[in-house]
Amino acid sequence: MTRRLLDLLDEHGATGTFFLVGEIAREAPDLVREIGARGHEIASHSYRHVPLIDETPQQFLAEITRSKAHLEDLVGRQVVGFRAPVFSLTRETIWATEVLREAGFRYSSSVLPASSFAYGLPTAPRAPFLWASGLLEIPCPVGRIGPLVLPFLGGMYLRYLPPWRLRQFSAQVAESALWSYCHPYDIDIGEPFTLARGSTFIGSLFLWCNRSVALRRLSALLAFNSWRTFETRLDELYAAASSQCLDDELDSRGEAIPLMARVQSSRA
Repeated sequence: MTRRLLDLLDEHGATGTFFLVGEIAREAPDLVREIGARGHEIASHSYRHVPLIDETPQQFLAEITRSKAHLEDLVGRQVVGFRAPVFSLTRETIWATEVLREAGFRYSSSVLPASSFAYGLPTAPRAPFLWASGLLEIPCPVGRIGPLVLPFLGGMYLRYLPPWRLRQFSAQVAESALWSYCHPYDIDIGEPFTLARGSTFIGSLFLWCNRSVALRRLSALLAFNSWRTFETRLDELYAAASSQCLDDELDSRGEAIPLMARVQSSRA
């Protein structure tokens, strides 16, 4: 399925950022090299694909450093981006932003700026912003229907929401903050139904159904927009990012961070 996504991107002359789980990269090193050789950015999606809330800072630093080094060895260039599994960067796991910076990452794309049945940080800005460590955060694009705020351009939302709603939501989002995401399973119409790990029957059913439209939706997005990797957009995203993250941002010790300290840290 990953190669089908690669072919789709080639068809539209587009490049993308592939967030790879370290354990899977070790099992399929040739595929990692192929992704890089076909012009796409390689980024990290953690080592074991567990939510940040289930990590400790020490374990996370050790694993993410090892995974980053392995990915860099495979593709021969620096890995600067990270995405937390299931967008699990929340108020309880802000410590991870300091760890990621220490490990050498330049940006994260790990925040869902909305309430969610799983993980979310509804007080976070919806445009790219800087954490106190200087790490750039590129939040998941969201759209609003009344009280509901949805990550409309990715995963099962992209498969279930009607095209007119996707266009409406896209108009609500600044161009610099607009991007799409998917998983290989989103286009795997041949996979039999199984209960997803940690999910209910209904949740698993939603993840499994309606996959036949995913490639068509992705193709439509690629046809009418110019898509580039996060890495190639970093300078412009850093320049536009707000130096203030949350109204009451806390550091890893639970202490409030003065705005000036955030600005100075982001420029270091």
